[in-house]
Amino acid sequence: MLESVTPPYANPVEVMLVGCESVGKSGLFRHMTGENRALTSNVRGTTIAALTAPCKLNSVMRLTDLPGIQFEMDSQNTQLTLDHLEGEQTLLLVVKATELAEELIELQKQLNLKDKKVAVVATHRDKYLPARAEQNRVQELLQVPVVWVNARKMDLVEQEKVITCIQNAGTWAATASILHFLPSLPHPVTKVIPMFRLKIIGPMLACLTIMAMFALPVFAAYLFVSWLEPMTEQHLLTPIIATLGEVPDFLAHVLVGDYGVITLGWYSFLWAFPVVLFISIATTFSEEIGIQEHLTNALDPWLRKIGLTGRDLLPVITGFGCNVVAVMQSRSCSSCTRLSCVSMVSFGSACSYQIGATLSIFNAAHVPFLFIPYLLVLLVVGAIHTRVLNRTATDELKRIAPLPYLQGINWRTFWWKVSGVIKQFLLQAMPIFLLICLVASVLDAVGVLSIFSWIAMPLLYLFSLPTDAAPGLIFSFIRKDGLLVLNEGQGSLLMNMSSSQLFILVYLASTLSACLVTLLTISKELSRKNTVSIGWKQMVTSVDSAAVVAAGLYFIS
Repeated sequence: MLESVTPPYANPVEVMLVGCESVGKSGLFRHMTGENRALTSNVRGTTIAALTAPCKLNSVMRLTDLPGIQFEMDSQNTQLTLDHLEGEQTLLLVVKATELAEELIELQKQLNLKDKKVAVVATHRDKYLPARAEQNRVQELLQVPVVWVNARKMDLVEQEKVITCIQNAGTWAATASILHFLPSLPHPVTKVIPMFRLKIIGPMLACLTIMAMFALPVFAAYLFVSWLEPMTEQHLLTPIIATLGEVPDFLAHVLVGDYGVITLGWYSFLWAFPVVLFISIATTFSEEIGIQEHLTNALDPWLRKIGLTGRDLLPVITGFGCNVVAVMQSRSCSSCTRLSCVSMVSFGSACSYQIGATLSIFNAAHVPFLFIPYLLVLLVVGAIHTRVLNRTATDELKRIAPLPYLQGINWRTFWWKVSGVIKQFLLQAMPIFLLICLVASVLDAVGVLSIFSWIAMPLLYLFSLPTDAAPGLIFSFIRKDGLLVLNEGQGSLLMNMSSSQLFILVYLASTLSACLVTLLTISKELSRKNTVSIGWKQMVTSVDSAAVVAAGLYFIS
């Protein structure tokens, strides 16, 4: 049966998957190629690079999944797609079955399809599958093959139909007038959640929903770790420290000292991992059911007041998982708002590692309630920072891409994404932090760590912070969970600081600069000049806002 779909071509057949955002290109690509990097998502802007892989059922057919096109918007993703359309390839136009006529009219208008080799796949057949007579009429009007599929759940039969459709691709000759004769959906599908369409209540509900997306996982992680930490100290760390009591002093200092790889490394894992896990579950859940787009749509009017659009909020939300991924996802933003979006991500999106580290520090000092005002200050100052220093005109920008449908969860995709986050944490984040612990403990053992105090002395003196806090400030530049070195000595430093001092210290360490990996990503995506611009503006905002907060705390106390 599978042999019937293998064409007799000797040369590879290059097929470009082209369409608007959220139409199901990545889901189609995954089923046809088995390429896990393109596991289907219900969030536009998910595909941030062109992915190419051979078709599972036809090895000489190579499919390329291109980012979704945003008409009338000059995003990097759209330009990437347009660049790939220059050549003699087969174009597989992917459109929604519910909006087939509208999307084909836009694609015809923007892509100059005349004389190109084209086939059409209509996705979301679970939402609307036209009668056989209507399907025949569509194909007669277009004079190219069309197949209707559900890109989220495709069996081998449907995959073979798509391959046959590609093999029979025809030359596009349909004109705009012909496309207007395509049948329309008899009963329009309402996609926007009704409560989010309300003028004032809608944005407020969207804000509360987004806060719940992160507040509930963080609170759950806090309760879990607060219950687990005493037991691990009693049954794990204490026996290990006792066992290593006879080893040479230098080795003991490196392993279980104030910055010990085992002691401080375990606290890092214990506090960061549950936060990373629970936040990834919450964000993946919201992606899979499609609610994220509805939230950003509702908040679009408010975001424009600070120089962003609803589209720009998606990378900001993603930044609470990982700033690096968020910066890359900003490719879907308009070129005139992307810099502002990345600046907001760099300043206001506390990544899951940073959240875990902050929770750990506040808990070690027995002031966990400080986490809520810390996060609120971070978001408010981030918004002000974006409006004052990076604001762009957004009045002329329109919301081009349609909203995705609310839908059930594809559990295979769900667990693949969550497991990917777990692997990234275990194989990338934790090894780097353990290396930080190793370097800090060695430098402390040889008496060099005091140099950090000299480097950070002006800032520490300005805010009346202890010099022993310098390593936490410096290491936070490398990774945001470098904050955890403030837990050295089982939190003895933190216990000797006032709540105001602790709040200002954690806030400065969080906002003075993005972590090193994020800065390198921004440089690669936007240029070194823009990275320097974002960096110095963020540093100025961080110090100025910390001074305002410190003054406020002084008068309150």
